[in-house]
Amino acid sequence: MAQELIESGASPAMSRRRAALMQRGAEVAERLAAKDVATLQKDPSAANRALVARKFGAQYDELAENAPRDLVKALLNLLVGDVETQVRRSLALAVASSDQLPATVASRLARDRIEVAQPVLEQSPLLDDAELIDIVRTNAMQYALAVAGRERVSEQLADALVDSGKQPVVARLVGNAGAALSAKTLKRVMEDWQGDRQVQDRLVRRPALPFEMIEHMVGAIGDRIEWELVQSRRMDPHEARSLMQAVRDRTAVGLTAKEHGDRKLEVHLRERLSTGELGHDDLVQFLREGDVAAFEQTLGLMAELEQKTVRRFAYNDDRRYLAALCLKAGLPAPHYLTIRMALELAARSVGPTGEDDTFSSDAMQFVHRQYEELRGNPAKLQALFAAFG
Repeated sequence: MAQELIESGASPAMSRRRAALMQRGAEVAERLAAKDVATLQKDPSAANRALVARKFGAQYDELAENAPRDLVKALLNLLVGDVETQVRRSLALAVASSDQLPATVASRLARDRIEVAQPVLEQSPLLDDAELIDIVRTNAMQYALAVAGRERVSEQLADALVDSGKQPVVARLVGNAGAALSAKTLKRVMEDWQGDRQVQDRLVRRPALPFEMIEHMVGAIGDRIEWELVQSRRMDPHEARSLMQAVRDRTAVGLTAKEHGDRKLEVHLRERLSTGELGHDDLVQFLREGDVAAFEQTLGLMAELEQKTVRRFAYNDDRRYLAALCLKAGLPAPHYLTIRMALELAARSVGPTGEDDTFSSDAMQFVHRQYEELRGNPAKLQALFAAFG
């Protein structure tokens, strides 16, 4: 049967290279098919049927395109319906990522025993959210665990996985960079699993974690996480150089043109601040985008200080002035740490070596303690502002 499928050949429209590859594949398949048939005639055991299933599955996409459909379908259904789990598993492993497989077959394999279903649940592009959610809700935890590892997980599917309430499922989901988790779901995971280190450690490392979530996590989990949160969101050297160039360009702009642009920008930012559309996270984003003017203006509006004072404090070599400015603006510690690291990294990235210095946990803890001590010392804070009149 396998030989008959192969003999259907490739279509004339195939490229020369693909035709050559197909020919080599066909030659191997013919030799394997002959051996398989002989072996099955002597010993039709589950192990030999599993071997045929694996080989058939590995060639399935090519056969689906070029072999008689009825014949391919008949052999596929025969293997899917095999009474032995190892036969069905061998097939499932081989066809899990196929987009040529009939959707009904993918669904049947996905609802089989977990040994069979796992690779299909993890990889099949033929399973839509509705079916995956139904599988998650109506089967044992292992099925949800497999779904949580898919390359792409929608917000709706992620919610269903979190609803399972199973720690291994939530941990795998949160650690999956391809899973889309809404802010609401992230907060729910943080609160429900705040005592679980594995879940929290993976949550910390999620890309694009909102800074408002970072603030919640610091309060809920403690200082151990804070260093990882902030350090994992540092700028790369390219972003730092872009920021430093923006600072230099801004310095070079004529005062008249700069002040005119600043006034327009200030009106825009003040409107956003008054409506609650401008927050601490935006300061960090302005830095990442190299928008120094917006960074300075926003910091000034939040601290209720003139721009000349903002610039003196922000770029002073004595970083206590940056800390004082951020405290006046009401910035939480993680935001201050991120801004300080970004500014320092920017300066270092355009230094003689252009190398990216690292910030150790000890150094970050020192900076954090300094910030908190200054927060608790209003007299010292006032003295820093008084130094610039």
